[in-house]
Order: sequence, then structure tokens, then C-alpha cells
Amino acid sequence: MDFEDGIIQGERPNDGGPLLAAIRPAGTPWDCSRKLWLLLDVENRGNGQVLVRAEVSSEKNQGWGSNKGAVVVPVGQTKTLPVLIIRGEVGERTEELTGLFDRMRGYPGGHQQTSWRVINASLLNRVKLEFFTDAESVDCKVSNLRGAVDFQLPTMAELKKYYVPATDQYGQNRHADWKFKIKSNEDLAATHAAELQWLEQFKTLEDRTRYGGWTGNVQFEATGHFRTVEKNGVWWLVDPEGHPFWSLGATGFNLNLGRTKTPGIGSWNPRQSNLKLKFGEAWQEEYSRFTHDRIRAWGMNTLGNWSSPDFYRIQKTPYVVAVHFRRPSLHEPDDNAHSSLPDVFHPGYREAVFKAVEKFPKEAVDPWCIGFFIDNELPFQQPVTPAQKALQSGADNASRMVFIAQLKEKYATIGALNKVWKSDFARWDAVAPVKGKWSEERNADLVGFSEAWYRKYYSICRDAMRAGAPDKLYLGSRINHTENSSALNICSEYADVVSINFYDYTPNRFEPPEGFNAPVIIGEYHFGTVSERGLWGSGLCSGMDIQQASDLFRNYTREAVKNRLIVGSHWFKFSDQPLTGRADGENYRIGFVDVTDTPYPEMVKACRAVSDEMYTLRNALEKE
Repeated sequence: MDFEDGIIQGERPNDGGPLLAAIRPAGTPWDCSRKLWLLLDVENRGNGQVLVRAEVSSEKNQGWGSNKGAVVVPVGQTKTLPVLIIRGEVGERTEELTGLFDRMRGYPGGHQQTSWRVINASLLNRVKLEFFTDAESVDCKVSNLRGAVDFQLPTMAELKKYYVPATDQYGQNRHADWKFKIKSNEDLAATHAAELQWLEQFKTLEDRTRYGGWTGNVQFEATGHFRTVEKNGVWWLVDPEGHPFWSLGATGFNLNLGRTKTPGIGSWNPRQSNLKLKFGEAWQEEYSRFTHDRIRAWGMNTLGNWSSPDFYRIQKTPYVVAVHFRRPSLHEPDDNAHSSLPDVFHPGYREAVFKAVEKFPKEAVDPWCIGFFIDNELPFQQPVTPAQKALQSGADNASRMVFIAQLKEKYATIGALNKVWKSDFARWDAVAPVKGKWSEERNADLVGFSEAWYRKYYSICRDAMRAGAPDKLYLGSRINHTENSSALNICSEYADVVSINFYDYTPNRFEPPEGFNAPVIIGEYHFGTVSERGLWGSGLCSGMDIQQASDLFRNYTREAVKNRLIVGSHWFKFSDQPLTGRADGENYRIGFVDVTDTPYPEMVKACRAVSDEMYTLRNALEKE
């Protein structure tokens, strides 16, 4: 819907979705090329809190062609909704920046260098608004659409003068200052002492089991391990003692994370160096134990993906395991478990999966282990992606051979295939993905093979779990293309829990396929900033400052708790990424703690607030 005078009023749609509106320029597109943010004020005049999500698009789209932002607006308040403008590569400056810093996602001045979240800042042509609320209706006023914060990427001379090196001895931005900045070793000790005193304000959660489950009025059978149960249409995890459990956690509890390459310094791990200074000679043991006490006070009850045995073998917080391994792949020559589809029809694939799971014999019997993820964010862009990748693979690829054999059996001759597929292949070994020329029959063939691929993939992973870790939950593959209904549906047939990585401003935008009924865990989500503690990387979803980011975190997690399918959500990640980037250049300010292990109080308070109410909210779903 369009609107006049900025007034958005209407009943909440019957399907529970958001109320929609759009703003368009009256004449020529808006030019925001000299600004870092596009801002919009939102006044909530209704009867319930509103999350307002904005999607800004441009003409002559590049990358995704849109940027997103959101704000939580309590009743009777006015808040500013920010959308960070992502420009991507900057002409000849791109090579200069890469030459100086290697690869970084965020740069001084707020510039985010990426090839996929990009719009043309000088040709903005629409702001799409979505209003999410639990109230029966929406009554908001939007106003004052404007650009904010002058955007100017520093010159090469300025970068060399002021940002080589960019960091001080603690890995912090040496050219910025803030309230909690560490300036001496004594500051590290003083900050730690202040945190210990601050943690005392968080009273023990009296209605929790030692695992973080709920000791309320619901009790299930105790099996000594985590499991799932559906009760009155609501999915739950169940802890080893038989109590309802909702998994609230963060990823990356790992002492080895944080390595970076800083121009003027070289390769180092500032986070690890700071922990050694802070906790002394036995820093690994001391820090690991302190972390469990700390996050328990914050309200977390799970160590998410990418966490290491240094933390979880202490057996004080439930955890998940990440299973990755080298295996034959489709299309890509590198057997990289993080970026390629496996060749599931290869005769050695099944054995590779079984051996990968068998590498965790202690975790397989540990009651504190919730379950195993196998793989992460496989490229499931479309339901037919496995078939397309198989056809792009070499002639000796097992999946390709299986698909070609199926096509030969069905069509007999290459001519018959060409007639149905609207293609012109000269021979069977030339068959490849067809661009354009839509063919319903061809698509049906691609869908049929892809669904067989998905079933083969998920069934082998399930079988490996039942053989190597029969008491642990198989948590799926962390699907990030959640519009792929084939992957979601077939995963639900074999996995105990369907895992998704869902980077958006609310989990209410997750739309499971019709009829889908399975427990879901959100393996990753976050809200970054470009203005806190000197860090430059914005993350995949952004807030204007740490307070707004923490408000978004609380709202997102709260909405996940209130979703009947979702049984947990894990923030990515526990600590900020290094200022000068990890190996792939990510340098996002997305942590609960910074490089010196100093917490963000706003995030901690938001986490504890969600934890305090989550079981009451979850239990109330069964009464609706």
C-alpha cells in the first residue's frame, strides 16, 4: 500500500504477516551518494510494539540491488530507522585498498567492500516498509526521510599515514577512543575486576536446571540426553533430565579464533594475546571456566557452532558440534566442505561421512552435547541446484554420471532430449545447464534428480549419526537459502532438527513450506554496527549504534521464542572479529565482547532480559 502524509494505519493481515507500505520519489531518484545512511523517523501511535523493516532499492541494480534496515519502536515513542548504504567496489580505489589491507569487508569511514549487498546510492527509487506487531493493528507515522553522516573514504595518503598499522598493541583501533578502551595492562585487570563486580547484579535463574532447562510446570521423560518433543503443536528441545529446553546461545567459543594480518605488524592473534595478559599463565583453563560462569549470568545456555573442546569439555554449558571433512564435490575442483556440494553418489562419500562423525566419540556419549551439525551453508540457491552443479561437473563425476544415465534411460537418444529440453547438444557428454528457453519437462528432470540428491545427502548424514552418535540429535546442514523448499522439506524427513542460518531483522520473515512441521534451530544471526569501539565492518544486518543493535537482538530472539517451530537461536558470534579482518576479510563488530574481551553491556542486558522471559513466553504458546 502507498500512503499519504506519512500515516500508516491498518489491521494486521490475517496470515500474521506484516502490514506493507512503500515510499517512492516524486520525480527523479534520490541521490544518497555522499551519505553513509538513509534515515526515516517512525512514530508508533498504536497499541503494541512495532518492528519496522525497510528495504531500499535503486535503479541500475548491482549485487542484490537492495539494502535493509530496521528499528524497534515501543508504544508512544518515535525512533529513527537507519539503512546503511552499501556501495561495494569503488573503482580504481578497490585495487589500492586491497593492495594495502589485503582483504577487508569494512574500511575507515564506513565503506563496506562487497560484491553482493550493493546498490547505486545515486539512484535510490523505493523504500519498502514492513510493520511487524503482535497488536491487532498498526498505527504509525513516518517522516523525515533523509541522508545522514557524510561519506568520504580516506585518501591513500591518509590511510598509509594513519592506518598502517591500524591497531595498537591490544588489537584496538589506535586512532579512535571510547569509554571502555584498554590503554594499559593495568586497564585489563581493572576492567576484569569491574566486570566481576557487575556480574553480581545478575541473580541466579532459580527456575533452571543445571543444563539451562526450565523447571516450570512441564516435565517430560528423562533419557540422559537431549531430544525433541512436540507438545500441543509447540516444538521443544528436552534436556537430559526431562525438562523443556530452549537453546539460547552464541557461536565461536574458541580460543584459536581471532587471528589476523595487520599491515605494519604482520600475522598475530590480538584476542589471544589479551587473554594471556588478562588471565595469566593458566589462561586457557581460567578463561574457559570464567566464560561458563559469565554467560550463565547473562542468560545463555548453549555454546553454538565453531566452539572448541577447551570450553565444552568442562561440562558446564550444553553445546553443539560442527562436523566438517574433505570429500569429493560437485563442479568445484577443491574438496572444500564449506563451499561446495558433495558428490553424494561417489562410492567413497558414505564412508567419508561415517568417519567424520566417528571422530567425536566423547561428544557422542556426553549428556551435555545437544547434537551435531554436518556441513554449513551448502550452496542450495535453488531447488534444482544439485542437478545444475552435477551437469557442470567433469565427465568422471559420479553424480553427473548418475544423472546422465537417468536421462539416457528416459530419452534414449540425444535428439529426443534436445526436443524436450529445447537444447541443441551434439552428444551426451556435452549435456550442460540450459540458459533461457524455459521447458517444463526439463525443469521436472532437474527437480527429480535434485530431490534424489537431497534424499541421498540427508539420509547418509542421518545414517552416520545413528551409527556414530545414536544418542545425539542430527541438526541438519545449516541451510541459508531458506526459500529452497525442497531442501527444507527433505531435510525435515531425516534430521532431528532443521537448522537454518537466517540473517534478517526478524525470524517472522522465515516462511517454511506449506505443511512443514519440524523443529527448527537458527544457527546464525546478528546485528553489527560501524560506529562502536573503532571497528569498521557492519555485519550482514546493521544497526546505527550498539543500543539499537541490542534492541534488534532482543526483539529477534523474543520472536524466535514465540515461534512454534523454532527451538533455539545462536548469535554469530561471541567475540568481535579482528579490526583488520580474518582470513576472508570479515572484520565485523558483531560480538558480545570486543578484542580485549570487554563485554558490551547493552548486549548483555538484552540477553538476560530475553532469558528471563523466554520459558514463560514459550509455554504460553500452548494455551493459544
